[in-house]
Amino acid sequence: MDVRELRYFICVARSGSFSRAASRLNIAQPALSRQIKKLEDELGVQLLQRHGRGVTITERGALLLSEAEQVIERLSRSLDLVKGGQEAFTGEVAVGVPPTSGLLIVPELYESFRARWPQATLIVREGISTLLEEWLMARRIDVAVMHNPTPLEGIELTPILQERMVLACAPGHPAARPAGIRFRDLADVPLILPTLPHSNRRLLEREAIRHNIRLALALEIDSVPLIKVMVKRGVGATIQTYAGVADETARGEFVVRPIEHPPVTSTICIGMPGEAQASWLTLEAARLVRACVARLVADRIWARARMVEEMRQP
Repeated sequence: MDVRELRYFICVARSGSFSRAASRLNIAQPALSRQIKKLEDELGVQLLQRHGRGVTITERGALLLSEAEQVIERLSRSLDLVKGGQEAFTGEVAVGVPPTSGLLIVPELYESFRARWPQATLIVREGISTLLEEWLMARRIDVAVMHNPTPLEGIELTPILQERMVLACAPGHPAARPAGIRFRDLADVPLILPTLPHSNRRLLEREAIRHNIRLALALEIDSVPLIKVMVKRGVGATIQTYAGVADETARGEFVVRPIEHPPVTSTICIGMPGEAQASWLTLEAARLVRACVARLVADRIWARARMVEEMRQP
C-alpha cells in the first residue's frame, strides 16, 4: 500500500463515482479501478460497493476514509513545514448546504476559506437536508448545514441559528394582511409547500399534528424558486423563514406575516461525523462555517435570525 493508492481511494469515495474521480485525477478509469481493487485485495475487505449509479462506501471503507484523510493531511502538513517553515494545507474540504441558505453562506465561506487555506480546494454540494444527511453518512461531504435535521447515529449535530417562520403570499392574495397569523388559521390558507421529507415540510407537519389541524395544500413543489414563481402568480401562499423571502419582500413582490400563537421556529445545525471520527480539518471547517454564519447574522445579511449562543462550539 502506498500514499497514491490512499489518495485515489479518497477521491473515488468523495466523488461517489469512478468516472468523476478519474476525471479529477486525470487518469484512465480502468487504471483507477485496478488501483482500488489492488487496495481492497491488499486489505482483504471490500471498501466500495459498485452499482449502476456509481459507488457507495462500505462500513470498512468509511473507517479507512477517515484514517486515510488524516494520514494524508498529516503528511502534507509535515512536508509543508519542512519545505517552507509554515503550514500550507493543500487538500480539499467538502461542505454541503441547502439551496436557500447556501446562497447566503457560500460567498462568505469562500472568502474566508481562501484567506485561510489559499492552496486548498473548497467543494460545495447543494441539497435538501435529508440528502445532506445521506451524504454525511456516506462521507461524501465533511460538514453540512442543515435545517431541522433528524438525529442520526454517527452524526453530531450542533444548533447554530434559529429563525422564525413566516407566511408569504402575493400582495393581491386574500391572506395578504399586515398583521401576524395564528398557526391554527393556516388551515384556511391554500399552501404551496415542498413534499416530504423536506425539512421545512417535516417541521410544519409536526406542528400541525401537535395543534390538531390539517394543512391545506394547493400544490407541492420541491424547488424553492418554482414555489416562489407560483406564489407570485397567486396560486397559493408558502411558509418560509424570513431570510428565505427577504429579497422578494423588499421588492414588494411578497407580503409576509409572522406565524404566531405559537410561533414556528426553524433551527439550523452544523452536522459532521462524530468527534471520534472527525479529522482536524473537519473540525476546522465546521468552525469556519459557524464563524461565517455568525458574521452574516451580525451584519444583518441573514435577516431576522439569531445565533444560538449557548451552544457548545463545534
